[in-house]
Amino acid sequence: MTTTSAGPRRALVVRSVVVPVVLVAALLLLGHTLSITNVLTLEEVLGLAVFAAATNLLLGYGGLVSFGQAAFYGSGAYLVGLSWLHHWMPFWAAFVLTPVAGGVIALAMGAIALRTRRLYFALLTLAFSELFFQLVNVRYDFTKGATGIFSVSMIPASLASPRTGYYFTAGVACVSLLILWKVTVSPFGLVLRATRENRERAEALGVSVYRHQLLAFVISGAFCSLAGALFVVWGQSTYPDLLNWTTSGQPLFMAVIGGMFAFLGPAVGALLYQFGYQYVTQHSHDWQLILGAALLLVVLFRPDGLAGVVSRQTWARLSRFARRAGRRGLPPEREPAAMETPIDGAGEAARVPGSPTP
Repeated sequence: MTTTSAGPRRALVVRSVVVPVVLVAALLLLGHTLSITNVLTLEEVLGLAVFAAATNLLLGYGGLVSFGQAAFYGSGAYLVGLSWLHHWMPFWAAFVLTPVAGGVIALAMGAIALRTRRLYFALLTLAFSELFFQLVNVRYDFTKGATGIFSVSMIPASLASPRTGYYFTAGVACVSLLILWKVTVSPFGLVLRATRENRERAEALGVSVYRHQLLAFVISGAFCSLAGALFVVWGQSTYPDLLNWTTSGQPLFMAVIGGMFAFLGPAVGALLYQFGYQYVTQHSHDWQLILGAALLLVVLFRPDGLAGVVSRQTWARLSRFARRAGRRGLPPEREPAAMETPIDGAGEAARVPGSPTP
């Protein structure tokens, strides 16, 4: 029994301790070794990874397709930008308040949108996102409209350095991803997956699906807003396109490409999306066509995303295939002789019915 339980326990230790330590060490090493250009790109990827992982809490774990995540992402960025523009509060106070603001907006939006399901839910969240986008555009005296807010002094001088900003973003991203991971493996996360698989059965068991989905919506909105604040640290700017519904599509693409059923899948998707986008735009003007073709190939041939390649199910299928192939290559086992004389417990030949007596 001890041997049997050692395998799952070892796998849990690897997932809970070894993997995070290795990732943090890799991020620290990359911050020292990469060029400034690549450090800035990786800093953007880390912010997008938080954005995608928070969105995937709804998509992959809750089965909710939301096109309103840009409302939280842009709200976090604008809270920092407007606080600097109108001298409301210092950067650090605004940064700490961004997840609170995102959670409050998500609570109000989700309380209405979650009354609907499937396509209607997606369209209603898209409408909320467009509402925020239009409000920011028309209020030029307050938000600077389509011009946006651009200034290096929006963030403290200590974060203006590319490497310092990268380490700050990496620290916030690691803590955020750790919290989101704890949410997904908690009893709440397990119930959320149950509502994704079979809403009616979960309700029959006494689960309040609406409350669980609303809480997931609030958590997702809070971390999407925090990701928007990290965008300001990276770009020292904020503008209305951050609130547009097309921005909501980015984390969905990342989750699908990386794998929406693996926790780090959206982070992998963010890495591939951003570096792939930069490479394609440098060599081609048809980057939308190439992105669409890549997304189509992933959906058709790898529906569980690129992270599914290293999932336990994939490795189990490969090991079963290897064992099956190995058995085909072995010579067939010799069948026992039909008239082979069995031996009894005393070591003497036992009499087989129908055989002559010796």
